[in-house]
Amino acid sequence: MHKITLKFLDQSIEQKYQIEHQCPKRKTHLKLFLLFFIVFQIIKLIIALIIKNYSAVYPTLGMMGCTAFSKCFNLNKEYHQRTLMIFINICFSIYVLFFDPHLDTPTMYFRGAHQMAINIINILGTEFIDSTVTIIMLYLLRIFHIVQNTSNLDITTIIMGLGANLAMVIMVYLYHKAIRSQFLLTKIDQRWENILKQILHNQQFILINYHMEKLQFQSISSTFSQTIQSQAEVLNFIRKAKVENDSLEKFLFHKLQDFSSNFLEIINHSLNVKFDKQLIQINYSIFFGNQPTILIQTSSSKLFSENSEIQKACHLYLKLMTVFIKIIKENKPFNKIQFHNLANKIQFQNLMISIWNKQIQSKTVSLKRSILKIQTFCNPSTKIQFIGSDQLIKTIPKIFYLLLASIVNCTINQQMIVKHEILQTQSNRIIFQGKFNIQKLNYSTTKIKYYLLLICKEIYADQFCINLELNDEILQPFYDRIIPKNQIGYLKKKLTQ
Repeated sequence: MHKITLKFLDQSIEQKYQIEHQCPKRKTHLKLFLLFFIVFQIIKLIIALIIKNYSAVYPTLGMMGCTAFSKCFNLNKEYHQRTLMIFINICFSIYVLFFDPHLDTPTMYFRGAHQMAINIINILGTEFIDSTVTIIMLYLLRIFHIVQNTSNLDITTIIMGLGANLAMVIMVYLYHKAIRSQFLLTKIDQRWENILKQILHNQQFILINYHMEKLQFQSISSTFSQTIQSQAEVLNFIRKAKVENDSLEKFLFHKLQDFSSNFLEIINHSLNVKFDKQLIQINYSIFFGNQPTILIQTSSSKLFSENSEIQKACHLYLKLMTVFIKIIKENKPFNKIQFHNLANKIQFQNLMISIWNKQIQSKTVSLKRSILKIQTFCNPSTKIQFIGSDQLIKTIPKIFYLLLASIVNCTINQQMIVKHEILQTQSNRIIFQGKFNIQKLNYSTTKIKYYLLLICKEIYADQFCINLELNDEILQPFYDRIIPKNQIGYLKKKLTQ
């Protein structure tokens, strides 16, 4: 901004400021003011004619002529608006000072105070240069009026008026500087929003501006999914998505309130939300400029993990093939335990690839049969004993088998007992008793934590007992990424063979 005129040095920004910020407000202001002014003059003219006060009729007709002359200005043009506001201020002041009939002192004080209020409103509606010119002209008019009508001029009154007008110029300067700075900050926010959109090109995200004064979300952009793109769809998503027992909208409100107390920006925090029976891993960030901007992205950590696991599966497959070649061609003996561990890893990868290949429909399965199915993951010397009657459990079989296999694979004694019970909340709990390698279990379950959350509420594990509490409602994953299916298909085919 120019230090004196306060105009933006960039003409394009100045033009945007006038068109977007000032012109619409001035146009509305002028329309309302002129309407009020003409109605006021008509009423005043009628009253003057009724009481036959002809000394007030002619000045009123003159002011009505000035008001009619304002129709020559085009309210859609910036310079016409600014000129008209100066014209109205000067004409109105001349009328009040020189032509309005003089009445008793209290009425004159009352009239003068409101005339000044109208002057100030019009002054604030123009640009700083226009306001300064108007203030100077009005001050000179008042000096001329007081000199013309006073025989004993009080110099202190002139000095006080000069000081008051200088103070008004300073206040108007600060006011216009503030609103221009606010406009500039808004444009900077919008520019950063556009930069963010470019950075996030081809990524799935939701970008929301939060209006602090109105306490509502505005200016929403989204490429999150095909069904969450418009403003209404995004608002529906954040209101219906659940973070534990609260909505995502309420969660974000709390985070915004936290900022107002500690002023710490939130960058790339991870969160699991439930929406439409789906579990979505998101990363959210809150940036604070002129207004808070919230960025929500689907988590990329799962994608990196899956790609890493696919590479491991390829490596294990090659390693297994190498072992087979050595056994067959070189007639070498092989270590059964080592072979068992390697085979388990391949089977784990097979289950994982099935999950990544979206073979995760929820079904009702037999608990006893599921235990028998994953018994191959046990150490050959370990026996599994199922106690109680068989139970039918609604779950996602592939993920359920993977979880059971992870538990069975970490047992380190020769017997494991499996029991089932129904809790008071009607949730299913499966109890595994034996001796377990907890570190190994934690390592296995951490890698598949996202998928376990689809079927499992809690896992309580210690060295001798593992309690598995299942979800009441089976969730589905939110497929926000394209998994390299060419690799998955290749591995699936080879592993099946």
